[in-house]
Amino acid sequence: METTDQEVADALLGVGRALMGITLRSVAAAPVPMTVPQHRVLLLISTDGPRRVGILAADLGVNQSSASRLVDRLVAQGLVQRMADPADGRASLVALSARGEKALAAVHERRLAAVLDVVAVMPTRARREVLAFLAEAAAAMEVEEAVCVP
Repeated sequence: METTDQEVADALLGVGRALMGITLRSVAAAPVPMTVPQHRVLLLISTDGPRRVGILAADLGVNQSSASRLVDRLVAQGLVQRMADPADGRASLVALSARGEKALAAVHERRLAAVLDVVAVMPTRARREVLAFLAEAAAAMEVEEAVCVP
């Protein structure tokens, strides 16, 4: 029986929902109170380094005032800190604090443990097939993203 594109898409979306559930539970269990948007800000800063609020707003798809309020809450929790932008003394950058790094690491460890629990019950053959498929899917998604980004 041939697999249809729709079946593959539905399976990918199902995995995406399951992974989102793992992420939501991991964020809810963070060592400090944290929302999913706050977690996303921490991830962006951790991945790309300190950045201006305007850049964070664009990455989050929100207006600058919403991003600024989000950052203000993270500063109040001690998860990020504002620092002078060396390229422009009038501007500031948002950087991850040590507390933010620890909170982000705790969420990541919980997510990883949950995914490893799933992998542990998969037969070796299925693991190899999933790995090959995910590599192909990731490559296709990178191509699609490159085409869609102006």
